Amino acid sequence: MNWVSSKTLAKIVDTEKATQALSDKYASKRESLLEDKNRKLSQMASEKEAILKDYQEAQRAENEKALQAYKSEEKAKNDQEIEEIENQFQGALPSLVSLVIEEVKNSYGNR
Repeated sequence: MNWVSSKTLAKIVDTEKATQALSDKYASKRESLLEDKNRKLSQMASEKEAILKDYQEAQRAENEKALQAYKSEEKAKNDQEIEEIENQFQGALPSLVSLVIEEVKNSYGNR
């Protein structure tokens, strides 16, 4: 009986050792997977930030290009409008001067 109980105790000890080894292996694997997950999440967050930054820079450049095109177009329109007004004024200047002279003559000439 002593030999049987000794053999049973040996099996129990071996089973406990195997269980502990398996538990340690599981804990190690779990820790490794958690580290991999965290590393992957960090990498993905960095990639997301880089993609977002690139997208924002591209949008900013596109908006700046559109703004410059709009400014150029508006400046050209304004310059053309100013030139047309100046031409109209220059064309009307002699008649305006004559009108002013006529009014001055009428106002001061009759006194």
